[in-house]
Amino acid sequence: MNWLEVLAIIAGAIAVAAVFRLLRVPMWPITGGVVGAAAVHLVIGGTTTMPPFLSPTAQILVGAAIGATIGPDIFREFARFLTPGVIAVVLVVVVGVGLGFALYGFGLLPPAEAVLGMVPGGVGEMVAAAISLEVDSAVVAGMHLVRLLVVMWTLPLLVRFARHLGGPGGTHPPAATPDPGPVPD
Repeated sequence: MNWLEVLAIIAGAIAVAAVFRLLRVPMWPITGGVVGAAAVHLVIGGTTTMPPFLSPTAQILVGAAIGATIGPDIFREFARFLTPGVIAVVLVVVVGVGLGFALYGFGLLPPAEAVLGMVPGGVGEMVAAAISLEVDSAVVAGMHLVRLLVVMWTLPLLVRFARHLGGPGGTHPPAATPDPGPVPD
């Protein structure tokens, strides 16, 4: 591992994320980081590996950021979104595996790469699974990178559309307005 190359990859990720922010690219931190790191990695020859501690550290930081958004209300609401959440996950997994087998059936990819590339999950987790199963991890990473970029860039449009379906203000109850107090005569 060459630390200068590692620093160059991180700098590329930060630089492109900053440019994506200025350009108002949806989900600029993750997509800019991925595109910037990949660009630098390709320019320097694509042989550098990141330090083993870096990925788990980044995942812990992302997990902490997500965990910090969870408040006590989530447990009161858990029953409301448990069933739809399970249905959505099962459906997405079944569709992903089905599409993977379809890609294999059309002769576009080997079966293991097609299935691992189409199932939902984090890029790191699916690539780690591919490596442990001795499957071409580059193909799996490429498929998940495309999926990640498409999802991240279309997600704001889909959320806007979903809010539009819910009418003005979506389905959230109106915010409470503060009591102005007694009105003078």
